[in-house]
Amino acid sequence: MGRPRLRVGIVGTGLAATPHLKGYAGRTEVVVAAVCDCDEGRARAFAERHSIPQVFTELADMLPAVDLVDIATPTYLHAAMVRQAARAGKHIHCEKPFCRSVAEGEEAWAAVQQAGVKLLVGETYVFLRSHMEARALIEAGEIGRPLQIRQRHGEWRERPVPRIPTGPADRSWRLDGALSGGGAYPWIFDHAVHFFATAEYFVPGASIAEVYAVRAAAAAGTRRAGAAHDPYAAPAVDIPIITWQYDDEACQGVWMRAERLNGKFDYQRGFGTQIIGERGMIEVLGEGGHNLIWDGQQQHLVLHREGRNPVACRFPEGGDDVWDSEICYYSQGHINQVRHLLDCIAADALPRYSGPEGIHAVRCTLAAILSASERRPVRVAEVAADFTAY
Repeated sequence: MGRPRLRVGIVGTGLAATPHLKGYAGRTEVVVAAVCDCDEGRARAFAERHSIPQVFTELADMLPAVDLVDIATPTYLHAAMVRQAARAGKHIHCEKPFCRSVAEGEEAWAAVQQAGVKLLVGETYVFLRSHMEARALIEAGEIGRPLQIRQRHGEWRERPVPRIPTGPADRSWRLDGALSGGGAYPWIFDHAVHFFATAEYFVPGASIAEVYAVRAAAAAGTRRAGAAHDPYAAPAVDIPIITWQYDDEACQGVWMRAERLNGKFDYQRGFGTQIIGERGMIEVLGEGGHNLIWDGQQQHLVLHREGRNPVACRFPEGGDDVWDSEICYYSQGHINQVRHLLDCIAADALPRYSGPEGIHAVRCTLAAILSASERRPVRVAEVAADFTAY
């Protein structure tokens, strides 16, 4: 007889659950055996839709029935659920942000280490194909040493009809300072972990050491809404620009946001990055990316090198399931990270984005919020373990 299949239990049935589920599909070594949600009706509907045999409303009740816990719940539940799953000896896939404070994350990571289980923090930006292709070019030396990162965040434009469920109508926890973890800046707390993770992914071996966030008052006029599946509206204060310095002082970065939620316009939609090197530059699209045009054609990555012709690349993956974009964040990026975890479990290898990386991204994000609040540059190391934005 072959080895028994790894039993997976998904906790939370919102937007991330379906892309995660797709990651387990087609893998013969696993079976999604259970789903858990505090709303039993929602859990049962998800289970029926995907032929999942067991339904629970409490994580503690589900733990004996599974070997791997996939945490797709709101942020305030992440760290506690990681601790609970680790202490039960279960492998863990946990959505980002990993925690709301460094101390909360360190306690969860300690439980993982003590249990000897695998943990992957679901930082999808480092599992997007376009970003992985850019990283491969960097590692191959195509642009020389990367010295500057320029990130650009434009409007995420939705598909007319999403191809996956986008979660429950009530997502008010995202606006709650404590539940979201972001205090007065819930949008930034939820998303900046992406930006900082990507900034370090594209400068291998470097770590962000200092952050300066520009604070802006909302422009006069009507309040603007973001994506239909999110509750965000134009805030009274916004962070439209963040700059950072790496521990290698030759390297620096900037993130700039101009989209419908903060009342600014950029023709290039979604997330995009320019990676500036000694001998070249890479332009690459990320989540929701669109309008990177080269030679009259839509591209996903363009490689520019001194003295050589540019190389333009496309990575067709069938398009995104939520955004009007060919860059597949929902769902291929999530599928990639889930399958990476499964490969690491099989090989007894450390996932390439785990507790320490998830904690560091949160610490950088808290530094940005502290910087905006105090209107000064903040060293990442000065963010105390118990500091929260709320």
